[in-house]
Amino acid sequence: MKEKKDVIHDIKNLVNEKWFIYVLSMILTEDFVFDMENLHKVDMYSRVSNNEALLLLWFLIQKDIDFSFPDSPQDFIELKKRVYNLLEELHNSFMIPFIERLQKGAENWFQVNDYEQDKKDFFGDGNMLVEPIFYAWSWVYDFQYLDFLDKKYVNDKEWLEKEKSFKFNEVKNIIIKIKRILHKKLSRINFKTLKETSPELIQELQKKYPKENIQEEIDKILPMMEIHQYVDLFFDNQGEEYDINNMREEWWNSFYKWLIDLLVINKSDFKDILGIDNFLNNFSFSLEKWINSTFQNIWDFNILKAKPIIKLDDDRYFVPIIFILYEAIYESPYYWMIDDKKYINIAWKNRWDAWENITYDFLVNIFWKENTFKSVKIEEKKWKTKTDIDILCILWSKALCVQVKSQKLTELSRKWNDERLKIDFQHAVQDAYNQWLISRDSILNKWVKFIDNNWNEINLSEKINEVYIMGVTTENFPSLTHQSNLLLEKKKTDPYWIFLSIFDLELLTHYLNDPYDFLYYIRQRIDLMDYFKADEEMVYLWFHITKKLRKDDRYDSYWLDTDFWQLIDRNYYPIKAWFDVSDKWDDIKQVWKNDNFEKLFIELKQIKEESIVDIIFHLLDLSWEWRDNLINYIIQTKNKTLKDNINHNFSIPEGNITYVSFNSNNKDVLIKEIINISEKRKYIQKSNIWIWLWSLKDSKKIIDTVFYHKEKWEYDDNLEQIFRNTDNWKNPDYINLKTWVKYSRKWPCPCWSWKKFKRCCWDKYYL
Repeated sequence: MKEKKDVIHDIKNLVNEKWFIYVLSMILTEDFVFDMENLHKVDMYSRVSNNEALLLLWFLIQKDIDFSFPDSPQDFIELKKRVYNLLEELHNSFMIPFIERLQKGAENWFQVNDYEQDKKDFFGDGNMLVEPIFYAWSWVYDFQYLDFLDKKYVNDKEWLEKEKSFKFNEVKNIIIKIKRILHKKLSRINFKTLKETSPELIQELQKKYPKENIQEEIDKILPMMEIHQYVDLFFDNQGEEYDINNMREEWWNSFYKWLIDLLVINKSDFKDILGIDNFLNNFSFSLEKWINSTFQNIWDFNILKAKPIIKLDDDRYFVPIIFILYEAIYESPYYWMIDDKKYINIAWKNRWDAWENITYDFLVNIFWKENTFKSVKIEEKKWKTKTDIDILCILWSKALCVQVKSQKLTELSRKWNDERLKIDFQHAVQDAYNQWLISRDSILNKWVKFIDNNWNEINLSEKINEVYIMGVTTENFPSLTHQSNLLLEKKKTDPYWIFLSIFDLELLTHYLNDPYDFLYYIRQRIDLMDYFKADEEMVYLWFHITKKLRKDDRYDSYWLDTDFWQLIDRNYYPIKAWFDVSDKWDDIKQVWKNDNFEKLFIELKQIKEESIVDIIFHLLDLSWEWRDNLINYIIQTKNKTLKDNINHNFSIPEGNITYVSFNSNNKDVLIKEIINISEKRKYIQKSNIWIWLWSLKDSKKIIDTVFYHKEKWEYDDNLEQIFRNTDNWKNPDYINLKTWVKYSRKWPCPCWSWKKFKRCCWDKYYL
């Protein structure tokens, strides 16, 4: 492997070769255009990332761009190959520190004293974080930048208009028009998604041609297919027959000219659009010899991050990556304001106020206004402030503390300076976690006062038994989830927390828009922090929606591939961007559903009882197969009562659930019998938790009420004697699964062993 500095030197020399602009235009066109119908199939690893593309662009603008046409199509294709080869070498060079640390660790393999600390020292080193940060995808949608724009700078509107002629509506209209113009131009290309389909094509060629000729055929066919996508750029008469190996020079020149034009906008097309001059002044620059001359390495500041549009002449403007323009519109105003020494302190305050309000707006829609509090002060005796909670959400016996962090990532941290990275993490993540531990202790121990932002005391329930923490950052930190789990300093006895960006929070509140579903996800993420591993929150979210975050006892840990986030893409982006796509490849739309189970949940949520969250969480812990079975058993048991006018019940031992169907409509008379039946089941199963569901004879509901018993199981001589002298040990009211026709022997065993039923409890299991 080459050292990084040597590869970067080679890349710079490659970019300085003549007519490189045409190769780069083709790469940007192919790698940053996606088919909405096939978003889930995109091979992101074969495409150039944002940072790789910026690296090429950064070197390109250090000198005058050479617009002369390539000497030959073969040279053009060869140069494109060399770009991908060098970028692959660059990626490999990022792995050198990892390999060196791995070799060093192997030498001391049997000298590990503290596994967790050694893991943190290994992966938490600044050099080890360079690769996941540099190659992390944005994880933000372009429309999110526009949606948050005026909310983020709502209190800075006057300054932005006065100092930068930056008006929200004008800026939004302009970038939307830019996107439409570029999208219309790209419609001339007949993309074949070769990045994803070429492996299959190569396999077909390997079967068709002798081994000695295979590479020759691949080198011949794939470039032809790549060029064929752009056939409309060669000539206007599409009906004209042509041979791609014998095309006239003027056709190729036409192709090169229109290839660049795919990424060009004309100012004259915006003559009737308000604010276009101010927009271009803020986000474009002219090519000059001094531009970007200081840029030498991947972490150096570059003008393209602030001004992503390159002015080619008075009318033509090159927009290489439209997404970077969205990002600049969102981020640049902050840097403009902090450059104004008179306004900097106001800008910081406005920034935090805005983001606290944005986060509150998301959460109040989930937990309702009466259960969501902003800027909560925790005060000891004599009104002395101990700490504060940015946002506090209450759901019966559970609380969610939210800390909003608007800390910006410093330039030193962006350069992966090891010490600076840890300092930034301390301010953005660690401090918020430490503050939360104080808040959590205060809520659970109930020895302080809680004051809302209107100076009213909040009366928290005495039955709150768990407090979860969620940190929200307003910034799009690269590899945020990975870092927040890896670098967090905590005692082994302290709970974890979930730390995500405001953009992730928007997705969570979209898919988990019920307070019980939302808080259950938070609980699962925190409880299984050491078990499930992924680089980004979207990956966890997809897995939870489609599979559920639930421990599999067969494995010590579970790593989720980053590619899974594309399945969120396939569902979410078309919805928000109003694209019409089929449901065929949408895992989320095809996820398990049971209308009766949903009805059961609705009925449970209407019960005003502190323990209802624990009951719902307990039922959510059941697998989808178990949920189906539970509902089927309830319905069939109710039907038995209606048919024979006899009380019926069943119990699910591994689910710690008893259901009773009564041949009566008198609720009060039946409570004693319910308790007797359920306590018997709880004692027999030696369980610390038991849920009792029951329904009245003529009720149209699935259940009429529920009891929750959470008390440590203890041996009882009297109960033991009673059960030994009766047939209760035989559990006559259990349903034998062998006779339950609907429960297939091929299904997962109800005991949650993850084996098939026939290979596990088929001979002994009773329900």
